[in-house]
Amino acid sequence: MILYSIENSNVYLPLNSNFKLAFDFIKAFDFKNCIEGRHDTFEEDVFALVMDVEDINSYNNQENPKLEIHNKYIDIHFVAEGKEVIGWKSRVNCSFPEGHFNNEDDYQLFLDKPQFKVQAKTREFVIFYPEDAHAPLISTERLKKWS
Repeated sequence: MILYSIENSNVYLPLNSNFKLAFDFIKAFDFKNCIEGRHDTFEEDVFALVMDVEDINSYNNQENPKLEIHNKYIDIHFVAEGKEVIGWKSRVNCSFPEGHFNNEDDYQLFLDKPQFKVQAKTREFVIFYPEDAHAPLISTERLKKWS
């Protein structure tokens, strides 16, 4: 897991060949005038899911947030406006799956408690690798984000 400012994202470009495309896309994206939902880039493996969240409780239970994992994708959460609190736990320490892995959408949920929580503020991003179980949207204020 990595938490950092989008202005200094170039530090992480050597870690993955798709990071430059993702960070350039984030920096150029017009969050003020966009619609929620999926936005594709020119590369098949890089896309954005844009959310404008007013009622955070409709997404993840703050007391018992669900962790998610991915096998194929590296998940970048970018906060365009507001704050997002995200829970984290090492994937190898997750013991309580909720259902089976969804291969089509590349995720599985777990009912384990996060080991700790991080807070990303406006113009910050968090990178989650497949070994990082994470519980997004534990925040309590309005949030506009890209993941």
